[in-house]
Amino acid sequence: MSRLLLRVAIVLGLVLGTLPLTIDSAEAHSFDHGPFDRTWARTDAPVAQGQVSRTWMWGPSAHSPMFQEPYNDAPGGTRLVQYTDKSRMEDNSHNAGPPWDVTNGLLATELITGRMQIGDANHQQRSPAAQQVAGDSHPDSPSYATFNGVLDHDPLQTGWTIVQTIDKAGNIGDDSNLSQYGVTAEYHVPETDHTVASVFWDFMNSSGTVFENGQFVSSQLFENSFFATGYPITEAYWMHVPVAGQWTDVLAQCFERRCLTYTPGNQPGWQVEAGNIGQHYYMWRYGESPQEPVTPSPPPPGDDPDELAYVAGLVEILEATDISIYVFLLLLENPTFTNQWYHDFDQVMELWRLFHPALDSLNPPPAWEPFHYKLLDAYWWLGQSADDFTEGFYNFNEAKLYEGLDKFEEFAIRFDEAGALIPEATLVSLEPDSGQIEIDTSSVSNVLDEEVWRDAMDKIERE
Repeated sequence: MSRLLLRVAIVLGLVLGTLPLTIDSAEAHSFDHGPFDRTWARTDAPVAQGQVSRTWMWGPSAHSPMFQEPYNDAPGGTRLVQYTDKSRMEDNSHNAGPPWDVTNGLLATELITGRMQIGDANHQQRSPAAQQVAGDSHPDSPSYATFNGVLDHDPLQTGWTIVQTIDKAGNIGDDSNLSQYGVTAEYHVPETDHTVASVFWDFMNSSGTVFENGQFVSSQLFENSFFATGYPITEAYWMHVPVAGQWTDVLAQCFERRCLTYTPGNQPGWQVEAGNIGQHYYMWRYGESPQEPVTPSPPPPGDDPDELAYVAGLVEILEATDISIYVFLLLLENPTFTNQWYHDFDQVMELWRLFHPALDSLNPPPAWEPFHYKLLDAYWWLGQSADDFTEGFYNFNEAKLYEGLDKFEEFAIRFDEAGALIPEATLVSLEPDSGQIEIDTSSVSNVLDEEVWRDAMDKIERE
């Protein structure tokens, strides 16, 4: 990165604007809301980066941009959502902290019952979805509407081998040949009076590589067994459906939020999968694949005092960032390690740790949210780099210094990306004669310069 330029335009007399969101199904969308990105990254970043071979829980990228979807009980009557192939992420930060600050919608419940949820206790009745649950497109494959007829079926007793089948019409049968797969009824859930199949229960409680706090670690895939799925709303049934042109035995069980499938013939890691319910739901709700504009609710007027307060606080943080990076570069170019050097260094590092909570304390207007949460993500990395730089310089630990540099580069990348998300037309009158404020942090490129760091390392070795 040769240059990092972040510009906050202040255009007097304009209303804070936002452009309609055009969703192109062929386009890969990013997760520009920090909690959405964090939630996706936990399970799917390891898959995307080749760290592990297993099913996607969300998909390789977002299926839509973020937008405000009507929900009666959300602040202002709408909530920030983003669709993925396999779910819908919902901003629940007004109700809970991580991981429940992001919920994934009750999409399977809505598709199966036809009751589209528009509030905690408010629904619009539609027809159950005719979209098939799994496999290639075929008129004989069971659909979400098929499972509407088995919601109230009695649970299987735990320990029983699952051999029951379901067809498109909802007829239930049994096939003893299916016992060869060894799938049993494993865990009864009293809240919905259904029993989770063993292969799904094992998956919901499995461990593996996840992305957590900026690194790949081994941990539980889900911090709560039911986080991704919700409770089961049906029993598990075998279906005989075409998959890649071949008729295949597939076990399916629908939960509140998703339908899981088990295909014994798949490669390990891909035998249990989450269906593309995010795609299916979007089609059912909006009547089309995501290619037409979705227009968010209008933002507040440009003289909103909350809006003014946000931008004023934002500019203070950006200006402090600019100054602190410049000071850090000067310290890096002349690491004398005198008492004054350490004093100045400590002040810069403390600032870097404070930027994230300071920005997090601001309330962004709706049109600023994509920018805000991308910038919030960037400042998290800056705080992490401060910890590594502090340990590295105080202990003359070269490896730790380079870890800090890697994290600083992650900050720079995300900071640069955030600049592209500033609304095209922005409000605000900070001062009567304000025209435009430009924050130029081009010194970032010098911090990332290898020659600067080689010189610093030489100086450290001579100390």
